[in-house]
Amino acid sequence: MTVLLALITVINDKLFNLLSTTGVAMSYLLIVVAAAYFYTFFIAFSTAFAAFFAINYFFVTPRYTFQVEHIESWVSLMSFLVVSLVITSLAKRLKSQTNQSLLASKRAEFARTLAENLALAKDTNTMLHDTCNLLKAEFNKQFFIAKPDVNNTYSITSPPDNIKLPDQSALEWVANNGKPIGPHTGNWPESLYWLMPFNRLPSQLPILVVCDIDTNDNIEMYIAIKSCVDQVSMAYQRLINSERARLAELMAQEEAIQSALLASIAHDMRTPLTSILGAATTLQQKDVDLDAEQTAHLTALIASQAQYLASTTENILSLIRLESSAVKAIPMDMQSPEEIIGIVTALYKSRGDSVDLLATISEPDLLIKANANLLTQALVNLIDNAKQAYLAASNQTQEPILIEVTKTGNLIHISVKDRGVGFGEAFNASQIKKFSSGHAKGFGLGLSIVQAIAKAHDATLTISNRDGGGACVTLSFHAPDVDTSHV
Repeated sequence: MTVLLALITVINDKLFNLLSTTGVAMSYLLIVVAAAYFYTFFIAFSTAFAAFFAINYFFVTPRYTFQVEHIESWVSLMSFLVVSLVITSLAKRLKSQTNQSLLASKRAEFARTLAENLALAKDTNTMLHDTCNLLKAEFNKQFFIAKPDVNNTYSITSPPDNIKLPDQSALEWVANNGKPIGPHTGNWPESLYWLMPFNRLPSQLPILVVCDIDTNDNIEMYIAIKSCVDQVSMAYQRLINSERARLAELMAQEEAIQSALLASIAHDMRTPLTSILGAATTLQQKDVDLDAEQTAHLTALIASQAQYLASTTENILSLIRLESSAVKAIPMDMQSPEEIIGIVTALYKSRGDSVDLLATISEPDLLIKANANLLTQALVNLIDNAKQAYLAASNQTQEPILIEVTKTGNLIHISVKDRGVGFGEAFNASQIKKFSSGHAKGFGLGLSIVQAIAKAHDATLTISNRDGGGACVTLSFHAPDVDTSHV
């Protein structure tokens, strides 16, 4: 400012005849306003007085003295000084209010960003990590979260080596009292940290640790950070309660499934076991005279009921394997739907099952990426369901169960169609429930397993009714990008 004052003085001296005393005063007043806005209060006031003396010395007659010849000149000089001091005060106040407004706008934008992140958070660890990063960028401090372990010992995950962390005793005091410590808190004011609990009551909740605290950090910063902690605490409690509710719901679902499974076992397994036990007991009785036809009937009954139990048990185990979280990946390779259908047909023949199947394939050499065993099981379940639907139909027909393989665009569809009772009008794949069956016999696992197999293959399960009666269940697979001419 000294250089600028000297420069404006030289210019005014050269142009005094053109500017007059009023023009000179205005030029100095601009320098005072600039000093008031861009520099400290002391420099601004010093500039105002320096301009006052410069005008008196260089431009008020008699010039180049501090004497004042006319009373009008004294009035002008004093008016300039008063106006300079008032403008300096107003400019400093304007700058202060502008800075406060900018700070408030910045804090409001930060609060909005923080609220959005807290609202969109899905788990506590990610939420706490992102919050620390936001606070660090906003307040230029190191922020960490101290969390208790099973022994209620607080620790910070992966802190930098150059950061000195608070003592365990300080963290425990905050947790046991529910009060913050550090400057402006009234507790441990000499602390080099702000330790802010997530709860104002004694608890074992996380604690926000703010490092690098010094005497320049004012109470406004503390209040702003404390407000953020209150928001983070509410979001943390929300996520904890949401997780507890989710776990409770899962437990309730598991209990419901277990209850349904036990009820199904009690109802549906008792009958075939009773039939097997009765037939076997009859065959073992030496005093009962059975002819060859009766013996064959009892033997066939045992085999049939045993096959039903084996199939049911395999379905239950398959569903457990498919839904188990331990299953990371299912081995898959290129499979021919035509070969899979051949395997299914051979399986029914080996069982001695007289099911009437008709297969149609729209294009030769179609391939899908699948697990052969799972896909075979899916088709078997759909065919078994179709058989049950035929038995439940009042007007049973002789039309075979149809297995169709078609391709539309980038999708390959494998459909099982029957002329049974069909599905309800509003039924769709989303309504499939485990251990829920529309037939008198069975666990209702068939469609559940097909749905799980479709999910494992990233395929789509579609359920609909056929024109003229019956049902159509379709598995739609993404066609792999392969050159079938070289397969």
